[in-house]
Parts: sequence; structure tokens; C-alpha cells
Amino acid sequence: MITSANLSTAHPLPAGEFSTWLNAMRRALAGGPGMDVACGSCVGCCTSSYFIKVRPHETETLKHIAPGSRSVAVGEPQGTWVMGYDAQGHCPMFAGGGCSIYPHRPDTCRIYDCRIFTAAGMNAGAGRSTINERIAHWRFEYASDDARREHRAVTAAASFLRQHPVRFPGGHIPSRPADIAVLAVKAYTVFMNPPASDADTAAGIVAACRVFDQSGAA
Repeated sequence: MITSANLSTAHPLPAGEFSTWLNAMRRALAGGPGMDVACGSCVGCCTSSYFIKVRPHETETLKHIAPGSRSVAVGEPQGTWVMGYDAQGHCPMFAGGGCSIYPHRPDTCRIYDCRIFTAAGMNAGAGRSTINERIAHWRFEYASDDARREHRAVTAAASFLRQHPVRFPGGHIPSRPADIAVLAVKAYTVFMNPPASDADTAAGIVAACRVFDQSGAA
């Protein structure tokens, strides 16, 4: 977990105002515009062994991905594809130091924002040192005390999800750090006024995520 003791202070990166970022992230997860991330020269998300999902409606994107660079996504809706990575962990669309299809990149890439890990107080997982270094350097600003409470709520949601998997249906939660961070952003409101019991908290998270997925960030 990221703490004030292990965050690097050598080269802080401005992450923006937290509430503004949080609202934009929730809109993006609900199908709105992608995230505007100050990546600079960082290409960590392109070179860190990520599987990239391409959904059926992304027909323009699929035109720019050779059939040999994608495979059918198992367990997903018909017409969904996934791109893997090479022996170096690079996306097949990574070339010349960047994304070779950037204007036509998948929605997965447009939504990806490593600040979500900083918000959730966690890193991107083992083997993703480039991204984790970036995560440790982001610094949010806060326009109000409510913004600080929102950040604490997102971090608390991610912590609860990792610490209490047996409280959830099937006795588990998604194992990927990115999925946990996304759930925390979707359900952070539960921790603005947390329930008294762990069981009620888990039920609140499930309900909040269901409502979000059905109606978006509204």
C-alpha cells in the first residue's frame, strides 16, 4: 500500500484537483470521454504486459489492428477481442517509442489512468515498475475538505475490498489491482458515511457498483 512514508518526494507530479479528477474518472468508466493524462514520455501502460480488450462496437479500432495481433476474448460478449503482449511485455501496437494507432486506440487505453492507483492507495502490481514509479510520484490537490474526504473514501474502499473478499458473493473479488481500483472509484460513496458492520459495507459496495453500472456516474 502507498503511504506517506514510502511515497517518493524527489519529483512530484501534479495529478490535478481530486474531485475534478474523480468526477472525470467516473464519467469515463460510465462510457463518457477518455481521460486526459499528463503522460509525458511515460509509456508504462504500453510496455507492462497488459491485455487490452477491444469491444464489438470499436469497429474503427479493429480496422487498425491486424488479425494476427488479436484473439477472441474468452467469456466476453461475442465480437470482443483482446490484444496480448510480446516477450518484453509490449503491446503489439507499440512501435517507435509510442502507440502506432494512437488516434484509433481502444477505449480500454483511452480510459486507463494510472492516477487511479494513487487515488486507491495501491500500486499496479508486481512486474509493473515503470507504472508503479509513476503512481508514487502523483500528487493530488484538494479544493475543499470534501475533496480530501472523497480521496480517503476511495482509499478506504480499495482497502476494504482487498481485506474482506469473503464478504462478497462467491467469496472473492477481482484479483487484478486495476479492477480493484475501478471498483473503489465506483463505490467510494459507501465510505463517505460507512455502515457499522462489514457485512453492510460489503452489501453497500455491491449495490453501489450495480447502480453505477446500470446508470453510470450520475
